[in-house]
Amino acid sequence: MSRELLYNAETVFAESKDHLPSAFCRLTPFLRIMPDFFLVGVQKGGTTSLFEALYQHPQIIPNKTKEMFYYGNSNNFKKGKSFYKQFFATEVHKNSCEKRVEKPCHAIDASTDSFDSKEAPQRIFADNSNAKIVIILRDPVERAYSQYKFSVKLGYEQASFEKALDLEEERIASGEAAHNYAFQRLGYKSRGIYCNYIKNWQNIFDSKNIFIASSEEFFKEPRIMYNKLTDFLGLENNKNAELKKLNQGSSEKMNPETQKMLSDFYKPHNEKLFKILNKRYDW
Repeated sequence: MSRELLYNAETVFAESKDHLPSAFCRLTPFLRIMPDFFLVGVQKGGTTSLFEALYQHPQIIPNKTKEMFYYGNSNNFKKGKSFYKQFFATEVHKNSCEKRVEKPCHAIDASTDSFDSKEAPQRIFADNSNAKIVIILRDPVERAYSQYKFSVKLGYEQASFEKALDLEEERIASGEAAHNYAFQRLGYKSRGIYCNYIKNWQNIFDSKNIFIASSEEFFKEPRIMYNKLTDFLGLENNKNAELKKLNQGSSEKMNPETQKMLSDFYKPHNEKLFKILNKRYDW
């Protein structure tokens, strides 16, 4: 007998309709650019703070939204480039920006469902083999709880954190085939097994095109990390960027027993990750 999965299926399986482009944008995708930079995740890993910091750079061209959910979402990907390009600026606007700053300008896609998508790396590479990939990791224990609280806020979640973790595998199995929104929106524990996903990017993109750091590094020394990132992206140093911690969740603390359980669960997966990266994080 199957258990009650305790989530709001209506909201979990609904396609995001936030920040839809204007009618003019939808009618003119053929006039619009594609991104060169991809901030692919992880969700609840500080990507909003980093995205907003990059957005202040004069060489970054603003989009209609931070996340288009295109390469990591098969439902959107099958709509084609005309759907995707409507979120970006026109070639004319890009040329105007480059004339103003007298340097190359770029668009950025910061869709956090891309990192743990099996298909996203190859899809991005097929469209732009020179793309720059930025991956910001976070202690997976803290990331899992942060995503849970976010799902509660958005109306996806109806269970306690502990019950949600217990139900996670069954919930993911209940997801749709084309794009598994249950994994994307309720995969608190599964999405933190970074070693399962990082190799997909490294197998497709050259190491010189991938920047990997942790949110802990960024928030501890934001200016140093920001400068390293702009160097990687080939952007001029921007001393005027305001580096703020944004999109913070509630301060509610995790149950210590749950925290220990997750720490024990992630320990072998983190060790695999550290070997892949040849770098350790204090998780």
